[in-house]
Amino acid sequence: PEKNMRAFLKTFFLLMMLPGLEAVQAQEVNDSTEVTHAVTFSGQATVWEVTRFSNPLIWQAGGRFVSTLLGNFDIRKHSKLDFEASLHLNGALNFTGLDYSSKNGEISPYRVWLRYSTDHWEVRAGLQKINFGTAKMFRPLMWFDQMDVRDPLRLTNGVYGILGKYFFKNNSNIWLWTLAGNKKPKGWEYLGSKQWKPEVGGRLEVPLLQGEIALSTNFRSVELPVTGKSLQENRIGLDGKWDVGPGIWFESSITQLQKNDYNLPLYQDAWNVGADYTLNIGSGIGLTLEYFRYHSGNDFLVNGTGINLLGSMITYPVSMLDNLSAVIFYTGGSYNLWFNYLSWSRTYDNLSFYLMAFWNPEISLPLNTVLQGKNLFAGKGVQVMVSYNF
Repeated sequence: PEKNMRAFLKTFFLLMMLPGLEAVQAQEVNDSTEVTHAVTFSGQATVWEVTRFSNPLIWQAGGRFVSTLLGNFDIRKHSKLDFEASLHLNGALNFTGLDYSSKNGEISPYRVWLRYSTDHWEVRAGLQKINFGTAKMFRPLMWFDQMDVRDPLRLTNGVYGILGKYFFKNNSNIWLWTLAGNKKPKGWEYLGSKQWKPEVGGRLEVPLLQGEIALSTNFRSVELPVTGKSLQENRIGLDGKWDVGPGIWFESSITQLQKNDYNLPLYQDAWNVGADYTLNIGSGIGLTLEYFRYHSGNDFLVNGTGINLLGSMITYPVSMLDNLSAVIFYTGGSYNLWFNYLSWSRTYDNLSFYLMAFWNPEISLPLNTVLQGKNLFAGKGVQVMVSYNF
């Protein structure tokens, strides 16, 4: 049945991409209230080239296409039903010098969800993006996504599940979710979940002074490789943000794994504090600063292994079309390493151009940016990307 379902999904999404599909809209009058129904088709096509200035040169040429079908149906005055169904096609060719080395690619569902919503609550079911938290660069609450501040498209895989939200009149809101069918590791996870055993959690956000604070929790069964056995895992997160002139925030996550005989660390904890401010210079220089600490071991906070990162991001809108940004990360201690990224972008109505230069050590950062299975941001190099939206 699972193979048949995958075949059905692939066929369905391929049909979505047939040319000539246009927006379909209709309106009807019900009890003197105008009700709108709409179905639209859109997409994003992206090509890129990354070159690492190693000896010999390592470079990659790749492309990605995301096709999206959106539906929006007003059921009555204060409720609606909407959906998204999108397909992700991508592939790349990898070269060492002038010699071809490998190729890779895939066709997979990107989003497939259906949502019913009213003025105060909503329920969304299917393959969807679930992300939350206040941090911008280093995100302890990156539980279910892989978004990276260095990726201008902010693409990320989704998760299968049901998410419900309720919005209170005082701007508080509560989230509840149940996930299933997500076998691969998500976010910070180094082991995947038991595929068909439900993963449950929730989040409560409440106003506090001139900002808000939130508590999140999640419970899942971790599947051990080879053996197929499972261990129980609990997570809790706390985050908040306030506007006190500059924007300030903190974000934290603590994960506890069941005691085991497999030499797996019992604790993972991640902490972030940050601030941003716009200087009134020229068109406005945006400054962001974050400190991040990650630890993993059998004792909470101490012993084990860890990393400390200090990150800064500077953005400047050169014109209505052009934007410059720089991202610098520093990790101290025994590492004492700098990671540097400089990018320029030009954006028209539907077309965007990106040019990035990077100067980094030959190691990876815990930020999840991998282009087609390869960490091409290690070392020194440049990336060129063109994206078209329709």
